[in-house]
Amino acid sequence: MDMVMINYCVTVLYYLITAFFFLAVVRNFVSTKNIEEAILYGIIMIPFALRILRLK
Repeated sequence: MDMVMINYCVTVLYYLITAFFFLAVVRNFVSTKNIEEAILYGIIMIPFALRILRLK
């Protein structure tokens, strides 16, 4: 297995893990009734969204 394939696998796993945590935060964001928690979840989502969009 050459380095390009390993790099590709690590990249795919990185984005899958990032998407998992992003979806977990979105689920909490949608289900919360407290406006302060909703704002907090929105702030937490920003880095995950940027990573998924590859803007880091």
